[in-house]
Amino acid sequence: MWQKLLVYINVNKIQMLKYGAVGLTAAIFDFGILIFLTELAHVFYLLSATISFIVSALVNYYLNRFWTFRSRGSQVRQIPIFFVVATIGLGLNNLILWLGVEWVHMYYVVAKVLATAVVMVSNYLGNKYFTFKS
Repeated sequence: MWQKLLVYINVNKIQMLKYGAVGLTAAIFDFGILIFLTELAHVFYLLSATISFIVSALVNYYLNRFWTFRSRGSQVRQIPIFFVVATIGLGLNNLILWLGVEWVHMYYVVAKVLATAVVMVSNYLGNKYFTFKS
């Protein structure tokens, strides 16, 4: 089933591996900042999640632009599209995080892991087909 889906959306396996490596790097920033701000600086978890998401999105943009997608496109065109995709991802991230913490009573880091998995897929598709399309 997954193979058919990947073929249907025309996923390049090397590109997907690079995207995963960039995502892991961005996730380290995201989780590190989230935990630092929430646990050590005592910032409300949703505000921490928003700040950490924005920082990791910037890391994600530059690494994906130059390494994953090797984009030569205009940044003037790409950056606004990237931020639309990222804003949708931020909304999904914070919604899943809030639902997990407030409704399901999950630890915020566990809810963040679930949110990250969902947002990673949606952001990959948005960036591949809109931000960095050839």
